[in-house]
Amino acid sequence: MADPIDHLSLILATLEQLQAENAAMRGSILELQSTACSDMPNITHNSPPPYHEPKVSLPDKFDGTRSRLRGFINQIRLILRLQPRRYATGFHQVGLVGSLLTGPAEAWFAPLVETASPLLEDFPAFLAEFEATFGETDRRRVALNRIYTLQQGNRAVSTYASEFRQLACDVGWGDQALRDQFRRGLRSDVKNLLLSLPDPVSLTEAITQAVRCDNRLFEFRQEERTSRPGQFSFRPTGIFHSPNPGPGSNEASTSDPSPMEVDRVSTHSLTSAQRRHRQANHLCFHCGAPGHLAVACPMKGGRMSGNGRAQVQ
Repeated sequence: MADPIDHLSLILATLEQLQAENAAMRGSILELQSTACSDMPNITHNSPPPYHEPKVSLPDKFDGTRSRLRGFINQIRLILRLQPRRYATGFHQVGLVGSLLTGPAEAWFAPLVETASPLLEDFPAFLAEFEATFGETDRRRVALNRIYTLQQGNRAVSTYASEFRQLACDVGWGDQALRDQFRRGLRSDVKNLLLSLPDPVSLTEAITQAVRCDNRLFEFRQEERTSRPGQFSFRPTGIFHSPNPGPGSNEASTSDPSPMEVDRVSTHSLTSAQRRHRQANHLCFHCGAPGHLAVACPMKGGRMSGNGRAQVQ
């Protein structure tokens, strides 16, 4: 039988050998980690995972049209911010723009490449020259002229507001002046509905209120067309008649129109796209003009009466 003391000594010796081997392995691992860090000094154990640049769609090619320049440059700037490593140098940034030019714009860019112009390496200088050639020479003056005459017309408020915001960036006005000018350009029926709302405190709130009113007016017209097709009148100013006038009213009741006053308009001659366009922009289904409905269209051989109905001659 083996001596217990000798057996214990053997176990202790084996344990010491395992500890030594473990320490040697830990040293090797630390040495490998140190070598890897020296090869990639910008990466640490606490660094975030590497950033993968997203894939982006390139804009349509720019042909030199002045009205498209602003949107084209904004898309280029967005791409450069989303993919900074891909377009890290001025040459790559200018090359991106050059690859997206066509027509007169491409003809303007060609000599820069053929003569190895210094602009190919300097993106800010290239962009300044590019905008001076194809952009507005006096953006503020042009914006002022346009914003004074800008009207909603037969468009949705959201479309009108988008164009107004772009001009507002260039005119340099304060928020109060912008709110006043925005309201002046609205259609009269939207203005009338805004009277029931508190005064907005910012241009953003003014636009939000106007869009909401425009949507309500559109929903109201749609409900009237669905529930009582051809049996309600509509003033060009946007004020709708009550279907049940009060006592003493001089207006004939709209609940019982005569056959000569109401002409149920057939829209089968319009395509689906035409119907959707006129419906979305609040246009007459008969003549395509704004400010009235097909049942009160003055182009149907009659004239507009004071209450908005078409009276047959």
